[in-house]
Amino acid sequence: RRKRLKCEQMSDNRVSPKVVQHSPYLIKRNKMTFLDDHKTSVLDETTLTSLGGTSGLASPLVKRVITLYRQEAEKLVHGIENAFEVDDQEVLSRSAHTLKSSSASIGANALSHVAKHIEHLARQARIAEAKALSTVLSSEFTRLKDELNSLEQKLTLTRA
Repeated sequence: RRKRLKCEQMSDNRVSPKVVQHSPYLIKRNKMTFLDDHKTSVLDETTLTSLGGTSGLASPLVKRVITLYRQEAEKLVHGIENAFEVDDQEVLSRSAHTLKSSSASIGANALSHVAKHIEHLARQARIAEAKALSTVLSSEFTRLKDELNSLEQKLTLTRA
């Protein structure tokens, strides 16, 4: 079974990871590592299917949502990377928060979890610790883009 990290506030304001179900990541000593060797699904297609209503994934709305998400997520990931470079806590927190929410809304749960942890660390002004997650963020975003491309190709073939 996959496990999910849930942070608990300790009495001395440090965050203690508590492992619970459903996330592909485990954080130990402020380092996020992937569980299951990338076997976890990058994209929950049922979320996108539900957006399409009775047409499901074949809905033009789903294609439009994917296109808009890809454009905005690219900007947000670059914003997070730039915030890391200049140590901008406010931009980092805001961009990570937006990426977290928009990713979850299309079923990109792995990327959403990474953004959630970056946001959490940024809000605590722990920029260096959040920056340690930048490679995981980049990796998950690349995996998601590949998955979205694959999904779009599959949908194009079924429409033809």
